[in-house]
Amino acid sequence: MEWYSIGEVSKLCRIPIRTLRYYDDIGLLKPERISPDNNYRYYSKEGMRKIPLIKYYKQLGFKLEDIGKMLERQNLDVLEDYMAKELLIVEKQMAELQKKHFAIQEWHRLLKQGESLLAEPPKAREIQIAKFPLYRTMTFRYEVKDRQEADMEVLYSNLFVELCNRHNLYAYGPFMLYFEDIGQRIDRTFTGVDCYTAVIDDGTSEGLTTEVGGFEAISVVHRGDYRTIGQTYREVQEWAERQSVALKGTSYERYIIDPWSTTDSDNYVTELILPIGGA
Repeated sequence: MEWYSIGEVSKLCRIPIRTLRYYDDIGLLKPERISPDNNYRYYSKEGMRKIPLIKYYKQLGFKLEDIGKMLERQNLDVLEDYMAKELLIVEKQMAELQKKHFAIQEWHRLLKQGESLLAEPPKAREIQIAKFPLYRTMTFRYEVKDRQEADMEVLYSNLFVELCNRHNLYAYGPFMLYFEDIGQRIDRTFTGVDCYTAVIDDGTSEGLTTEVGGFEAISVVHRGDYRTIGQTYREVQEWAERQSVALKGTSYERYIIDPWSTTDSDNYVTELILPIGGA
C-alpha cells in the first residue's frame, strides 16, 4: 500500500497541516499509520479521498461531528437522513433571508421616497385626497404618562423593536401613529396613541397583527421638526373647510424620514393622513 506523509497530504489536498492534526485529535480523519520511530503520520489514498468530502460537507454547513458519521458511507439511509435534516435547516434560513431582504428593500425605498420629497423646491404644501393603503401591522397602545414623554421617538422605537424581536417579526416601515383627536394632537394634550408598523406576516403571527388603512383620506406631507406640525394640521383643516370635505376628526402620521434616519430635524418628512367622511 502506498502511504503519504502529512506534509504530502497537505500539499496534494491543499489543506493546512494544523487542520489535519486537529481532525486527528477529534477523530474525524485519523492517519492509518503512525511510524513507531518518529511518530510521523501517514495516510492512505482512501484516507485522502475523505478530505474533499469533508471540505464539501463543511461548505454545505454540516457540523464536523455529523460529517464524521457521514464519512462512514456504509448505509445510504444515514446519509439521506442527514441531508434531509440539513435541507430543512437551509429552507428555514432561506425564508428568514427572504424576509430580511424584503424588509431592507422596503426601508431603502422609504429613504428614496424621503430624499425625493426633500429634493423638491420649497412651495405651498400639496394637499390632496387619496386612498390610504392597506397595511398588515404590528400594533400596540401607548399611554402617555408624562407630558415630556410625548415625543415621537419615545412613543414607538424601543417598544416596537422589543415586540418585533420577541415574536420574530420583521418591520419594514413606515412607522405610523394614530391620534383619536386632531385638536389634542395639535395642542399636544393627547394622553394615548395607537402605534403601528408594517410587518412581514407569514401566517405564524396570528393574533399579533392587524390591518390598518384602506380608506379615503386627505394627505399632505409635513417637512421639518415635529414642533411645527400643528401648523400643517391647521392648513389641512382650513383646506377641508373651503372644499366642503368632512373630516372624521382623527389622524394618522406616517414617518418617512424620522430620527431613525437623520439627526437633522429640519429634514424630517412626515405624511399626515386625515380620514374623511364625517364622524
